[in-house]
Amino acid sequence: MMIFSAINTPLTKATYSIYPRSIFSRRFTPPAGHARHSNLGSLKIATHLPGGRSCLPHVASSCSRLNVYAASQPQVTVRFVLARRVDFGKSHCLVGDISALGSWNPAKGPNMTWGDGDKWSAEISVPAGSTLEFKVIEKEGNNDDDNSLVWEPNYNHAIAVPDSGAKLVTVTIRWGSGVKLSTSPEDKGSSSGFTSSTSTLSPPAERSGDLISEPDLAVRAATEAAIDPSSSGSTSSSSSAAGVLSMDNSFMTEDRLPTSQWSGRETVFMQKNDHSGERSGIWNTSGLDGIALKLVEGDRDAPSWLNKLSLAKTMLVDDAPMWRPDQDTLAHAFVYLSWVATGALACVDAGGHRRPNHHADISKITFRTLEWVVGERAGQPDSLVARRLQTRLPSFAAEFTQSVPLTRIRDIAHRGDIPQHIKSEIKHTIQNKLHRNAGPEDLVATEALLAKVTANEGEFSSDFINEMRIFLVELREFFNAGGLSDALRGIIPVLDDAGTRIVERFLANKETLDNAGYHADDNAIMDALHGTASVRALLAAGLSSGLRNDAPDRALSMRQKWRLAEIRAEDYAFVLLSRFINNLEERGGANTLAAGSDGTWGLPLGALVIALRHVGLCGFQPAECMALERELATWQRLGGFQHREEALRLRATLHRTQRLAEAYCQLLLDTLSGPAAVLGAALGVDEECSSVFAESEIRANVVFQLSKLTLLLQRATTQVAQTTPWDVVMAGNASGVLLEAATLDPGCLEKAQGQDAIVLVGSATGDEELGSLGFLKGVILRHTLPHLSHLGVRARQEKVPFVTCDDDAEIENCLRQLVGKKIMMKAVVDGVVFELAGEHNKLVDSNNSSAENGSADSNSNGNGTAAGSSNNKIAAVKKVDKLSFIPLEAATVETCGSKAAVCGELLHLASECAAALQTSGRGDGSPLFEAANGVVLPFGCLESALEANKKDKEFAELLSKAESVAKKVVTSASASNNNNTSTSMTAELAALTAELASIITSLRIPQTILLTLGGAFDPGSTIIVRSSANVEDLVGMSGAGLYESVPNINPRDPEAVQSAVHSVWASLHTRRALLARAAAGVEASSADMAVLCQQQFAPELSFVLHTAHPITRDTASLVAEVAPGLGETLASGTRGSAWRLEVERDTGNVKTLAFANFSSALLPMSSKGFSSVFSPTIDSTNDAGLATTGSSLPLPGSGSGALGSLSDVEDDENEYGGKEENSISLTTAAAAMAAAIDTVIPCVVDYSQQELSWSEDVRSALGKRLAAVGRLLESEFDGPQDVEGCVVDGRLFIVQTRPQP
Repeated sequence: MMIFSAINTPLTKATYSIYPRSIFSRRFTPPAGHARHSNLGSLKIATHLPGGRSCLPHVASSCSRLNVYAASQPQVTVRFVLARRVDFGKSHCLVGDISALGSWNPAKGPNMTWGDGDKWSAEISVPAGSTLEFKVIEKEGNNDDDNSLVWEPNYNHAIAVPDSGAKLVTVTIRWGSGVKLSTSPEDKGSSSGFTSSTSTLSPPAERSGDLISEPDLAVRAATEAAIDPSSSGSTSSSSSAAGVLSMDNSFMTEDRLPTSQWSGRETVFMQKNDHSGERSGIWNTSGLDGIALKLVEGDRDAPSWLNKLSLAKTMLVDDAPMWRPDQDTLAHAFVYLSWVATGALACVDAGGHRRPNHHADISKITFRTLEWVVGERAGQPDSLVARRLQTRLPSFAAEFTQSVPLTRIRDIAHRGDIPQHIKSEIKHTIQNKLHRNAGPEDLVATEALLAKVTANEGEFSSDFINEMRIFLVELREFFNAGGLSDALRGIIPVLDDAGTRIVERFLANKETLDNAGYHADDNAIMDALHGTASVRALLAAGLSSGLRNDAPDRALSMRQKWRLAEIRAEDYAFVLLSRFINNLEERGGANTLAAGSDGTWGLPLGALVIALRHVGLCGFQPAECMALERELATWQRLGGFQHREEALRLRATLHRTQRLAEAYCQLLLDTLSGPAAVLGAALGVDEECSSVFAESEIRANVVFQLSKLTLLLQRATTQVAQTTPWDVVMAGNASGVLLEAATLDPGCLEKAQGQDAIVLVGSATGDEELGSLGFLKGVILRHTLPHLSHLGVRARQEKVPFVTCDDDAEIENCLRQLVGKKIMMKAVVDGVVFELAGEHNKLVDSNNSSAENGSADSNSNGNGTAAGSSNNKIAAVKKVDKLSFIPLEAATVETCGSKAAVCGELLHLASECAAALQTSGRGDGSPLFEAANGVVLPFGCLESALEANKKDKEFAELLSKAESVAKKVVTSASASNNNNTSTSMTAELAALTAELASIITSLRIPQTILLTLGGAFDPGSTIIVRSSANVEDLVGMSGAGLYESVPNINPRDPEAVQSAVHSVWASLHTRRALLARAAAGVEASSADMAVLCQQQFAPELSFVLHTAHPITRDTASLVAEVAPGLGETLASGTRGSAWRLEVERDTGNVKTLAFANFSSALLPMSSKGFSSVFSPTIDSTNDAGLATTGSSLPLPGSGSGALGSLSDVEDDENEYGGKEENSISLTTAAAAMAAAIDTVIPCVVDYSQQELSWSEDVRSALGKRLAAVGRLLESEFDGPQDVEGCVVDGRLFIVQTRPQP
């Protein structure tokens, strides 16, 4: 079944899918090359009960398990044991999905034999590795009539028999609950672990053999709740530091809402009206402006809850343009009302008589505005905050907007069966206060009074107690403080039959789970967790139609109920994920997973998928969430997690998932931290409360559990793959003071005060220059970086040891204590060692590495090239005296630079490869490689244009000044005590280079010359305009990424061509370029720029190939990094990893070192919104490396798109946002690149559709072919090469090669 809804802008034409329960039990046939995984299960959780008889087994024709085993498969005895008493004459039998269990026919299922203690047993024999689904049936005598059978309630039991090491498996059945497995003689499925993801696990007490009473469980729950609210099932509508009261004391439900952390005044029971209007607080407006100033000034005159709600309405509605508040207003209002809800900002009596219907009226108006924001700004911080802000508003249901609401408390106060002092306390503490100046404190007081009158059983009449409880329910509803169950029951009357079944099924699962308490097993938790996603999808569908301006009050009220129920479902998912993770860690966590079979991973991966679904349902990066769901589902179906490459593949997806979680957390921090700090100081809120407000919101959000589970799974994959979170981009030794910086900018070393420094840097873009940073001796980057990126190339060229670490916890644990201290960093190919300088004790050893092993330069200590001293020989150039284009084939190093000259030679080589293919008689195949044609504006054209426009003298003077300043900046960076001058000189240099760029962009190139360019390329083609300087692509000076390339230019558009040429010319004299050349000792006057115009491709894949190992310089292997889409993803510092392939030169063996996990690929897109849909087709190669006819391997999964069994959504739809615009799935469409291309956009990548991720054969074929190309280029260009290229519709193109740095 599918529910249609919207999650991104605007709330229309989109799809959510409600998880069909059977998605976790489908079998999967892996693609070719994965035969060893053919019997591995999927996310095996018991299937849905059918819609008819709720006790019968579910047997779906499309999902049934068909297990096929070889004749030689060893047999395992499975003994079923059930302890259950039945009336005399009745017995039990088994029925299940295999012939030995009757194939779901009760007449053919094995009968169970009675034994002492009312224990029933039966044995069958099955092949090792079987998976079984079954139930127990109670029957009378031998009567197999369907009407007389009593089927075991709830879901089918599902188990996986170990594939080796066990001859007897004992299945202990708990009627209607779960099963427990034990094996002998080799206990691979012991009850302390979880060999099968479908096995129902025993509670902790049973597993350990301890006997724990229910009171003990309650004490344990209370203790855990005090330490960690999430462990007891406590949750919040948003934050552990804000929200409204919980009145339910059950320790395993979602109803423990956050006002258990009420920070306001304690309740005082009153015999008379002692409610005071006095306020104690501060309203410090010093330094405030904008919304913060308005709010603080407004709160000074807003003593009561009604006043504060009215103040929030003024900001959010009345003062907002078109009643749409901005992000800053929403964030301030959220912080403010959160503190009001928990008593951090006290509400007092404002005088007068304002019943709760006034509060409800304000809430209704505010809610409408917030719903508009949620719908119109989906996925933005505004929408996320507006959605949560709704939990801070009271209900405006009809019963609360009537003139005299909540009158039950008045009747209770006048009962004749309670003492006078209780009447007085009810009247003065609650009744009068509620009807004059209602506030969150009234809910606290009511809870306290109920606790008081129920403390001594029998002290008060049951009728009185029941009335108090009913009133408490009403009050909770008014304050929107109810739990999920109540919220869902409140909307059932308006649901259709399908929606009702979804909700009722979930409520039944939840009740079962709540009743089981700590005895609940993981399958029960997963049943409820799965239900939360289905319920949220259902509710989101109902909310997707948007909100009309003229929506009647009744519709608004129902919409509020749906919205709050949807939020409560997310909160309950937080609780369930917390319980699941706690259980997982209790059983050994990552260690147990790493040592287990594929079945061990089933439930954790299923939980992770559902956590991702919840994040996507919030509207945050829905396309990214969907891609990750699909990847996880596909890797789980393919299995093989005990193998290195499969573990690496899963680890790549987990790293990508963690990036998503970090991005969500950062968004919340950026949105809420500032307002909380400002308002906290201005309103006198406890500093601890305000300083951790944003963090509390994160820790109470489902994304926190997503991150926690992701990290646990990452640790398990790291163990299996035997890797570490550390990665070495440039090996070597570095010594210096460890500094921390956000980026590698010119000021990042100021704290070093002239000392050598190693920088722990938060992020990198790939454009950073290392040589101009003076005392920089080493870099530690807090995220992965392609080894062959421009920044990686520069690090190796300048001999700056460079390592990355993608585990924040590892960095915090290992390096936090070392910041500010002088350390030694020893980076070798297989790990990193950190030591305090002058000491020999290792502080961090990422892989038991020795600093002498595998380093290209183990004595390297950073950039040792001083400004003004150059080892780079700049070739003499020949300049033309007038503007003109020349054919690429005619380019030489002297006239057009090394890059253009090499591209011309590549054209010649490609022609020879094509000719060789024809000579061999294999004309239907692809040549070894091809190259792009083009033309060049040679050296001298810039000078000619300056002279023709009479700008040459002015330009020369400015360039001389800029070069002088650049040298001073580099010299200053290499001298001590440079802090006072570096910033001002850098600013001066930036101003001078801006003037240089302004002159260049003012130059006019004759139209006749520009128009000649169009004739050099086929009609409808696009070109890329590239740099070809005499100071790049040289031995010792690659200039990688230093100069400009401008893609997607129409060669028949003179203005576009002229603008692109200007950009390339100007890039010769940018601040970065001048500093880089000054650091390398290259004079500005010796630098010249030619402009290379080449045909542009829309590649499925781009790659960088080093024909010698980039770290060790070992020529025995070649290393390639490959990414989807355009090559800029590889060249820049984009977060993520590439497919990294290492090819042994002698044997041709291809080893996968890493799997790609870039979140997006850069693709040329048409103005018509063409979504590039790829299927990279890699031509397979023979031993000689020659290409054969390309063929695309079958994709994993079919029929339901990349998600396969995770959704019944059709191929062209997604779970979060309708048609998959800006999303890469993979059917061949590279031919669609042609004339319509006009821009480049990032598109989300789904690696479950990328052959390189799931096919070892494809990786091997590509690796071998690249190795053949690399060997040829090495031979042609005399030495190790740094090669760039791409794959277009199965054809391999080389676009550049240069000496490997």
